Parts: sequence; structure tokens; C-alpha cells
Amino acid sequence: MHTYDESQTLVLEGSGLRVALNRSDLTVRVESEDAVWETVGGAAGFRPASGKAAAGAIPLSAASDKLFSPIVSGTFSGVLIEAGPFVYEDCVYEETLALSILLNTHNGELVFEVREPSHEVEGIDEIVWPGAFRFSGGASDYTAVPAMQGYLIPGDWSEPVLRYHQGIVFGRDAYMPWWGQRKEGHGYVAIIDTPNDSRISVEHLPGVHTLAEAVWLHSLGRFEGVRRLRFRFAQGMDYVAMAKAYRNYVRSLGKLRTLAHKQAVNPKLDRLKGTAIVHTGIHTCIAPTSHYYDHGDSGKNDFAVPFEERASELAELNRLYGGKLYVHVDGWGLRGYDNLHPDVLPPSPKGGGWEGMRMLQNTCREQNILFAIHDNYRDFYHDAASYSPELTLLDRGGHREFSDYWAGGAHGLLCASLSKGYVERNYDRLKDNGIEPDGTYIDVFAVVPGDECYDPRHPMTRTECLAYRASCFEEVRSRGMIVSSEEPADWAVPHLDLVHHAPHALTPGPGGGRAIGVTAPLFSLVYHDAIVVPWSLGRGAWGIPEQDLGWLHGLLNAGTPYLSIRPEELELGIVRTMARLHELVGFMEMIRHEYVDGDWRRQRTVFADGTVVEVDFDEDLFRIELPNGECITEIG
Repeated sequence: MHTYDESQTLVLEGSGLRVALNRSDLTVRVESEDAVWETVGGAAGFRPASGKAAAGAIPLSAASDKLFSPIVSGTFSGVLIEAGPFVYEDCVYEETLALSILLNTHNGELVFEVREPSHEVEGIDEIVWPGAFRFSGGASDYTAVPAMQGYLIPGDWSEPVLRYHQGIVFGRDAYMPWWGQRKEGHGYVAIIDTPNDSRISVEHLPGVHTLAEAVWLHSLGRFEGVRRLRFRFAQGMDYVAMAKAYRNYVRSLGKLRTLAHKQAVNPKLDRLKGTAIVHTGIHTCIAPTSHYYDHGDSGKNDFAVPFEERASELAELNRLYGGKLYVHVDGWGLRGYDNLHPDVLPPSPKGGGWEGMRMLQNTCREQNILFAIHDNYRDFYHDAASYSPELTLLDRGGHREFSDYWAGGAHGLLCASLSKGYVERNYDRLKDNGIEPDGTYIDVFAVVPGDECYDPRHPMTRTECLAYRASCFEEVRSRGMIVSSEEPADWAVPHLDLVHHAPHALTPGPGGGRAIGVTAPLFSLVYHDAIVVPWSLGRGAWGIPEQDLGWLHGLLNAGTPYLSIRPEELELGIVRTMARLHELVGFMEMIRHEYVDGDWRRQRTVFADGTVVEVDFDEDLFRIELPNGECITEIG
């Protein structure tokens, strides 16, 4: 490792990398073999909190003083930068930021840090360091983005890229905290080592550039501890290698809990192999203020199907289908679906109360059907028995969330620090009344990024919020239940067995429209053997590009199928094919993905046992090649 000055440049060299830091504007140039990556001038900087003079970001180059100190720490060597105060647009910002750039002397990993300063930094909402690399290119160059299942943005992509929530990590913009870029046969993967207070900013302007960078967010208004971003550069690195590098990183942290590991704790998971997922409901009651309220037909606003009737339908479905079933029951609570949470007991009287729910559970057991229920410990309805605004989230501005969009009408957000007590209480009461589900779905916890709470009675950082949510999942697991939630945000995967879906990001979406970029199973490449993902069947279904059949994506990802409670024969054939594939490889690693002959619409996956799945989304065709030589090209 060599560290030295070259006029206005500080240089780090070692392990095949040459990294040059410009002393004046703090831009970074990385030379890796024959590739050069340079950060955009002015990209690194910070954004003052609301109410400060500057409306936009202040570049690091605006620092009136910059001090540089060498760092030698074990296998790392680098530079500490102390920058500030800042003079920008006739305003002075007294903050001093502590940043570092480190090169691993062993493996060539390049690390950027935002370090805790010697004094508290106040009045900053976001910090960007090191900023985006300049990037533009042709059809063979691309940016890999782990938004929902994942997509690639080719360098010549003709459409701008839409982001749903400014790239907040652990939301739909970034299930996983990494991204990567490849140009002229060289690539890098960037891994956010401290993801809980971060977002991934991606900007694709057709014919101009594709910029991707980490943005560090305040935590309860402060920047404490260290924020860290890791880069790995390599010739030949493609999106599969990027995903596998991240998988290895997760494994190195001890967080890659595969389905095999989870099954050792709960043997019921074996019954998820090749299982069709059935969603059904009992009671719907829609408040007049809800978005879903039907003002033209009041009969559509409050109706129920008794537990007993659902039990009969499931028994008939079991006879007709003949395969494994997992049933998820919505609207079983006191006033039905999305009502009164978290105070949802006793079960819906219109559905048949305790006796009816026990009857449904017992029928499922007799039929060997896994029985699971919907639940929610974030939405806190104003007419819930225990509702108090003092128990809800308080934001930085002193406001409490209010919504009446969902069926139950007016609600706030329960602070996650209080959630587990409700979980324990509700499942104790269910057990006391003879209800012990095989599984529980805790809504929204694994699709909404961590919350902050500024209420001094129960303050909560995003990191603490995710830990509280995880404790709720683990409480369910400790009771022998299969654990599920809405979507598979990375932090939650170790705590989940099953999700509602993990489909593709769409525009204007996420529910429907065209695919953003080129669909790529980045999530499956990392986590296929760690969580069960069901897939909708229809063309243009929720999260499925409007021209594509959902079940083809399901086959490509070897996911488990959804099944209607009253299916047609064609649906049964599709589901049987998907279920058979999942039975064989659903708990195995997806080891490879490729675009056949460079065609984005023809894709191929390979699983750990050698099973190959190829689909053609334009021709609605598929081919499954099993290790024993069997080839499947027809449904049924």
C-alpha cells in the first residue's frame, strides 16, 4: 500500500487500485485495471434541515477549510478529511464534517465513511459522500438497481427512471442496500454497510447519464456513529456477480438464514415446498370516509362470508386441486379487514365468532391445509379500544400521521416500540380460545422503511424501529407459526418465511404499468433459498409488467403460485406446474440468470441442482430442464 501527495491530489495505491482524491473539490478518481471511475464534481455535499437558508445541497467544495490526516488501521490505509465551515450563496454554515476514504490492503475494497464529528452536527438532513460516478454508455453498459425484484438500466435506455420514495432503503425503491454499474466489461458493486438511515439516489436521463449514489439521512436530527459505503471493483463483474457479492457479504455477517435453517427451527416450513397460496376473507366493513367506500351501493360496504362457508369452500378446493395448500385469511377480526387494529378481538360476529373461527381452523387441520391469518401492528385505528394519540408516532415537525384511506377509516401509526405487547396479548387470547394458527401475516412491517418517533415518552430511531418489528416476527416464530409480511425488505428476510409478493417495479406503478428498465431477478439471485415468494398468474397482475404473464415470472423465479378459491381448469394446470417446480427447487439457491442471445425478453435461470428454466415473454413460452433429463414445456 502506498499513500502519497501529488500536488493537489492525495493518492492511495494497492491491491490493483489507484485512488486519487482531489484536495480542492473532494472528487475521487478510481483506476481499476483498464477502467476509470470518477465522481461527478459537486455531487458530494450536504442538505441543510428545513428552514436553513439554502434550498438545495451545499457541495463539499464550499468548505473554507479542509484538513487531511493519514489513517492506518489494521488492513486499511487512507485519509481522514475534516471539512468546514461552509460558505455558499452568501451564507455561512458552521458545521464541520468528518469524512474518510480507506483502501483495504488485503482485498482492494474501497470504503467511504461519514464519521461522527468531534462536536454534534445540527441542522443537516442529508449528507452525500462520495457522490455518484460519471456514467453513460451503450446497450451493453448498465446500472443494476435492487428496486423490488430488481432491474437493469441499460446505458442507452430511452426512458427516464421513476423512483417511488426517493430511494429510501428497505422500501420498494431498494429492497436491498446495494447497487452496481458495468461499463466496457468492467464493473463495481456498492454495498451500504450502515443502511438503516440511508437512501439510494438513482437518476437516469436518456442520452445524458445514469447517476447512482448513497445519501446518508439524519437519525432523530443527529449524525452519530459512522456511516459506511463499500465498493468492490473487478473486470468482468456483471449483475449476477454483483448480486452474489452481496449475498456473500450477508453471509459474512451471519444474516443469511436460509429456509433450511428456518425449517430446523420450525418443521412446518417443509410443508411450504410446492404449496399453492390461497387468499380469502371473512368480513369487510368500509368506513364512509374510506377511499374504498361505495356511495352508490351501501350493501358493498359491510358484508361477510361465514367461517363455516369458507371451510366448505376450502375442503372442496382441496379435493379439486389435490396438492398442498396454505390459506391466508383476511377480515377475521371483530369488524373485519383493516379495522380496529390492533384491538381486533373477538373474531367477527358476522363471520361466526370464536366458534366459527375454530371450525375453520379445525377443517384446515383435517384437510392438511396450513391455516394463517392477517394481522397489523402499525396502523392504529382511532376507534380501536386502546387508541390514544400519545401512543402514535410523532414526527420531527411535531405532527402525528393521519389517514382514512383504508377500509377502517381514521387511523394513525402505532409507535413500534409498543407493538410487541399487543402481539403477545392478542396471540395469548387466541390460544386461550382454542385458536393457534399455523402462520401469521403482519402487514406492512416488511415493506415500509423504519419509522422515527420524536415523542419523548417513547423516542425511537429507525434502527430501533426495525429491531422492534423483528421482535414481533420472532414472537410469532417462537409460537411455532410461519412468519410472513408484505414484501421482503432485506433487514426482515432473516425473520420471515413467506411474503405476499416480491414482483417488479413498474411505471407509473407499483401496481401496474410498464417495467422500469429491464426486469432482472436481483432479489432472487441473493435470497431465493431464504424466503418463499408467491407469484400472481395473470397478465399485468400487481407488480407484473403489463405485457407479461405473471406465472412466467413465477416459473423463472421458481416461486410458489397463488390459487383462487374457485379456480378454472386452466388455472389449476398452471398452478400444478409452478408448484411442482417449487417443490423441486424452491428451497435452493438461484445460481445464475442470463438473457438468451442478448434478448431482454428471453430469460434463463439456473438453480443449485442444475435445473434450468427458460421463458420467452413475447411468445408466452417456457421450458424447464430437470437434472434427470426431463423437459417440461406444457402446463398441467
